[in-house]
Amino acid sequence: MDTMEIDDTIYVENHLITQVNFHRRNRLLRRVTVCLGILCAALLFSNIGQFIFYESDRPASAAQTQASYDALTQDKETLQNDKDNLTAARDRLQSSYDALSEEKRRLQTTLSDLTKERDELQQSCNSSITERDEMKAGLSRVRKERDRLQTGYNNLTAAAEQLQTNYSNLQRVKDALSTLITALRIKEVQLESNYTSLKREKEQLQISHNTLNRSITQINTSYNSLWKDKDQLQTRYNTLRKEKEQLQTSCSRLTAAGEELQKKINKMTAKLRGMPCQTHWTKFDVSCYFVSTLKKNWTESRRACIAEGADLLVIDSSEEQLFVNGLLDKGQSQNAWIGLTDSLAEGVWTWVDGTPVTTAYWLPGQPNDFKNQDCGEYVSSDVGSWNDDGCFAVQHWICEK
Repeated sequence: MDTMEIDDTIYVENHLITQVNFHRRNRLLRRVTVCLGILCAALLFSNIGQFIFYESDRPASAAQTQASYDALTQDKETLQNDKDNLTAARDRLQSSYDALSEEKRRLQTTLSDLTKERDELQQSCNSSITERDEMKAGLSRVRKERDRLQTGYNNLTAAAEQLQTNYSNLQRVKDALSTLITALRIKEVQLESNYTSLKREKEQLQISHNTLNRSITQINTSYNSLWKDKDQLQTRYNTLRKEKEQLQTSCSRLTAAGEELQKKINKMTAKLRGMPCQTHWTKFDVSCYFVSTLKKNWTESRRACIAEGADLLVIDSSEEQLFVNGLLDKGQSQNAWIGLTDSLAEGVWTWVDGTPVTTAYWLPGQPNDFKNQDCGEYVSSDVGSWNDDGCFAVQHWICEK
């Protein structure tokens, strides 16, 4: 009996140590389970908040979109790390669960053994009661052993209930983890979809960014070109302004000189009007006119006028037009060369002194440049008219000086 009591005491002590270690493990596992649950809930709420934030406040510019994309990429990497950590934690929990299951099996085996031993002890107790009269000295020890066995039994019963509770808690944790993993997988699919959408948007934004960069480059080039043009125009404006001031000064001087020349011209005009013309020349205003009796082509007619210190006729006014018409014989429709030609530029008629034709007296349908007619002639009539003719034709001419 003493040997049995010693062995039983050792067994109970070992069992109590195992039970204490088991309770410690249970507390540690509960803490780990609670921490993991809180971490998963925090990550889930954080992801939901970020998703709502990015859906409600999309970026308004290319720079903000890039920043949002980087933030989402970092969040994705963080979620991936969290997923890996949760997977590792799940594996550790699974290992702990397997160990606890094995421990439970061992404890159940131990419980069965203890039950058997309890029955044997009960039989021993009965035998001890029968031998009570004979073994009074051992009765106290048997009672104490019985009390210890009862305490052990109670402890085992409480441990079994605790194991059942832990098993239920672990089952709930397992269900919660399964639900969380399913939610995480759904979230992963959503994140993959969002990533694909963001990638497409990034490509579109990159294309828009490149287009904007090209437009900005073109605008900068145009701006620089316009700035150079502005500088050139400013320089030209300053130059023109200086030239304008110089021209105004010159104009003032020329105006004064012109007034002096006009005075001299008026004096000369008065003198010329008072001067008579040479023989065979006719006076009109300040000029003298000569109608040839010979006939020559236009070029030779001009040479003849120049030889006399004059030139072919230049008509400046309607009065002069009527005066010249009176110099010719209207009855014979006399024609005469005048100082009018378009030989320098076809269709551009000018006088021999270089002045353009301002008032013309052409015949109807003239000039028509028929067979290269580049020289002008005066045709006598009631009012007098002009006509174009070939410069090679011979006829009279009119000189003026």
